Amino acid sequence: MEMLWKDGKRKALTFSYDDGTIHDRRLVSLMNTYGMKGTFNLNSGLFGKVEQAVINGIDTDFSRISGEEVKTLFEGHEVACHTLTHPSLTEIPAVMGRAEVLEDCQNLEKLTGKPVTGFAYPYGTYNDKVEEMLAECGITYARTVVSTENFELPHDFLEWHPTCHHESPKLMELATEFVKEDATEAKMFYVWGHSYEFAQKDNWQLIEELFRLMQEYGQDIWFATNDEIATYTKAYRELQISSDGNIVYNPTEVDLWYGIGKEVYCIHSGERKELI
Repeated sequence: MEMLWKDGKRKALTFSYDDGTIHDRRLVSLMNTYGMKGTFNLNSGLFGKVEQAVINGIDTDFSRISGEEVKTLFEGHEVACHTLTHPSLTEIPAVMGRAEVLEDCQNLEKLTGKPVTGFAYPYGTYNDKVEEMLAECGITYARTVVSTENFELPHDFLEWHPTCHHESPKLMELATEFVKEDATEAKMFYVWGHSYEFAQKDNWQLIEELFRLMQEYGQDIWFATNDEIATYTKAYRELQISSDGNIVYNPTEVDLWYGIGKEVYCIHSGERKELI
């Protein structure tokens, strides 16, 4: 019995982009054109800030989107927490970190009308105490900046390591391996970055090349937000299987798919099935 994604697909693709700069507008437009879905990690305390910055030695327009455009801009995608003002959570008192997370979530929830339970670590810094604090704040997953260069699912969603950054020299090599692989169980390709990086180097064609490849193989891929993948995976891990392995019960509110050999099955929310 192998875990499969929604509709019995064996591959999932997700994106995660940080900071909510004005370059998200172009990135979202491209995602919508190619049918991709992503998660955007926003700092609500910095909305509307106009800023020029030197990042990695390059003059960069680091201006932020406005709060008023959040709901419409990211329609069909996921809005997630990135703290109110982007501090390193390992370098500030826990009470300040908790306030940074909760206030950001509350602000984003008011703008989107949806619960915000996803997170990306500012500067990629975290430790056990930060993870514990996030869980107490209702965060269900948190993305790191550690590349796995593989397509495996995380054991701990509060330490969710992506496959690679979009500037990885192995991006298209990994992408080609992903679409060509004859997967027997659920695999995930997870790309992250900052949209301003495309503007810095004027290399938007980089992400369009990836989008075109994934669109070409789209019939075999579930294009999903971070939250959709985390929610689905956690639900699958809650399946209850009898001691003899013959009966499976889905106690969750999520319809789930699995494979036995080449056959694909769906077990609906609240359903009990005999496997043999």
